[in-house]
Amino acid sequence: METAILNCPKCGFRQELKIPESSCLQFFKCENCGELISAPNGECCVICAFSNKKCNHPIK
Repeated sequence: METAILNCPKCGFRQELKIPESSCLQFFKCENCGELISAPNGECCVICAFSNKKCNHPIK
């Protein structure tokens, strides 16, 4: 499974997450500050919005 490095928009902490193969990841919890981050309007998911990669979901 492919991974991406997500950057927390609140504290800037970088963490590695697995990119789901068949769904969009709408939320993630920062391991550093504990903030629950959601995908902003207009973005497919948190991976597309806050990481160094794009997700594999066919509908964007």
